[in-house]
Amino acid sequence: MFLTAPAAFADDEVFEVTELPTVGRVVTAQFADFDGDGAKDLMLVTLEGIPPEQTRTIHVYRQSPAGGFSDTPTHSVAVPDWSAVYDVADIRETPGDELLLLRPDRVTVLSLAEADGPRWEWPVDGPTTLGAGDDERGFERFRLVYDDFDDEPWIIVPQLGAISALSADGELLARLAVGRRANYFVASGGELLSIESDIQLYFDAPKISVGDIDGDGRVDILAATRHELRVFLRDADGGFPAEASYSRSLGLIDEVDFTRGSGSVVTSARDIDADGRLDLMISHIEGSMVSTATTTRIFFNHDGGWNLTAPDDEFSVDGSVTSALLMNIDRDDALELVRIQVKFSIFEMVEMLLTREVDTQIMIHRLQADGRFGEEPWSRKKIGTKISFDTFRPRGFMPRAGIDLNADGLMDFVSSDNGKGIEVFLGGDDGPFSRRTALQKMPTAGIIHVDDINGDAMDDFVLFDPQSSDATVRIGLNHGTLETRP
Repeated sequence: MFLTAPAAFADDEVFEVTELPTVGRVVTAQFADFDGDGAKDLMLVTLEGIPPEQTRTIHVYRQSPAGGFSDTPTHSVAVPDWSAVYDVADIRETPGDELLLLRPDRVTVLSLAEADGPRWEWPVDGPTTLGAGDDERGFERFRLVYDDFDDEPWIIVPQLGAISALSADGELLARLAVGRRANYFVASGGELLSIESDIQLYFDAPKISVGDIDGDGRVDILAATRHELRVFLRDADGGFPAEASYSRSLGLIDEVDFTRGSGSVVTSARDIDADGRLDLMISHIEGSMVSTATTTRIFFNHDGGWNLTAPDDEFSVDGSVTSALLMNIDRDDALELVRIQVKFSIFEMVEMLLTREVDTQIMIHRLQADGRFGEEPWSRKKIGTKISFDTFRPRGFMPRAGIDLNADGLMDFVSSDNGKGIEVFLGGDDGPFSRRTALQKMPTAGIIHVDDINGDAMDDFVLFDPQSSDATVRIGLNHGTLETRP
């Protein structure tokens, strides 16, 4: 039997919502065409029990020709041991998309078209991959497959201090020394401490970006840590050097933050101005709880590189933690700067405890004619997110941007109305936050995954709660009733 919703719906209902019977604690939900019929299927991953008896299972729900999903999985497959994270891509000749799993010494590729579908094992030599073991509490997507290099996809495997690039057949194409950052905690016998092991490790892998850096039309690789950038330039034969073509020290973390382990440096390399070369955005958070400051610097690519001593644009905020994203909000090719700001101080923490709410300021800046982002945001919105003191998490899913609900090419925005419904804000010439377009009441605790299920260019969703063992999984099919704004 296939789940269907009532044919009639209220004027303000944006989605036709169906519910799947509980299959356990769902920690991942993903839409993909696993059987190659052109319709996206649903993958749920469940975790049951506590190690060492914990079981992890992949459930596949095929989409019917009528657009529905069965109330029971089409088939289920056990997650292979020591699988840390996954990616989904069509890299083999078998029908549909494949599931790629990062494991300690290999990448495992599964076809989920059938319960007993083909399986490939690609050993990875050198240092252990970052998939060192099972994630006891979750199972999340991480980008492994890149279509930027050639006609065939490359699989970038993160390792301890290196990355290996594999072909779609598992052949080693390159191995790069990208560096590493680690912090150890070693317990001594005389300390009044109780920890699970005598040594604990925090490992920070470099952030990998791909794109043309030197302007020769070939795709290069950037590896960024909080301390340095390493650039690997692709040669005319399509290869990469094992060691970086050059490196640049960032010098942003001062001795105080370095010693106490505070501060943060986040690097994002994207082609902001659509000239075909990677530009650079570096956000630096420094200070303590009572003196936090965030500085975001933009470095445009000039003559095949970046002048790290002279940013082309800069935003500084005291008393706040600010995340910066580069997104395409409107119909042009240039990217917009999205700044998500949370005030961080003792006063703000006291206010949060009293109101049980966290205030977030979202600001969008457009690229101006002078090549800088305007200091005054093009669009802004303040969002108050209620916090549950029972679970110490938001009452609803975190707000989502970068989606298109009415197929007009403009970015839309949804929030969870503090766990009570889905609020829709349609994008327009004055930004995506100008007014709330619709509010559909429904429980919205957990995580929302947004995708176009049926190929009509309008995003749908699946909503699940990974912290509940019996939470309902809800699928929302876009009715297509939202207005298209000029």
